[in-house]
Amino acid sequence: MKIQVSSILLASTLFAIAKIDPEPENRSPMTEMPGRFGILFGGASQESGISKFSWEQLTLQGGFGLRKALNDELKLFYGMNYRLTRIDEGEFSTGADLSHLHDLIVPFSLIYDSLDSPWSFFAQISGQLASDFSDITGDDFDYSARLGAQYKFSNTFSLNFGAARVRNFGDAMVLPALGCIWQPANDWSFTLLGPRITLSHQISDRLIIRGGGFPTGGLWNIEDNTGNAVDYGFASYNTGVGIDLKLRRGIWLTAWAGANFVNELRAEKNGDTIFEEGLDNGLFGYLGINLYEW
Repeated sequence: MKIQVSSILLASTLFAIAKIDPEPENRSPMTEMPGRFGILFGGASQESGISKFSWEQLTLQGGFGLRKALNDELKLFYGMNYRLTRIDEGEFSTGADLSHLHDLIVPFSLIYDSLDSPWSFFAQISGQLASDFSDITGDDFDYSARLGAQYKFSNTFSLNFGAARVRNFGDAMVLPALGCIWQPANDWSFTLLGPRITLSHQISDRLIIRGGGFPTGGLWNIEDNTGNAVDYGFASYNTGVGIDLKLRRGIWLTAWAGANFVNELRAEKNGDTIFEEGLDNGLFGYLGINLYEW
């Protein structure tokens, strides 16, 4: 009983703080990318219907939480992100243990933004270790990178463009990068940031509903059951609706649910495909914390 009363009092206190504590002006939850701490659950069946796959991905993403201003126009952002992915392939045999796949990512971003110009420029490189940690070799290390520019047409609309080397879709590839941030009203926004699409509507000072899509996946070089080094790639795209609840200044509880599609698990050895298993559409859920202030 004491625990229940304490929990109610704590929740009431957080909600009260949320009402009187405004968000940081330069870190709006309607348009800014937060630090993410949460877990995603997903599942889908083989297209043949023989086996059902399930997966979880724990994300601890500091993102751009740390910043060093080199001068008034040039800023350096850096952080450290971690992901743990667990894949249960059911009765399908992948030839390896995919229950503890780790990603350790260290991003560095340089941004030039002048108050006198609508143009800004950015460059990012992220070193990455992707492994099951049983045996770390040079093949476990890789990188992703982005290079581009942003043009701010007005206070409500900006356009991003450039190129990126990504590992989001179970493979390493170079893609053109196009995005935008549009906030036609204080309580509505639309963001397109790479493969992440979000439409947001702010109901109140502490409640935001969202709809959109974002990818899940990764690429890992691990030893299979015979001791050979194999590249395992997993890709999934999630679309659904979410709700964000403000706990206190800069801290929001977020929950999503919806469908996943373009699901695929594949394995390659020395550039040769061992298997490429397509999955039917399935369901996903996500629960986490978004941080907009450090």
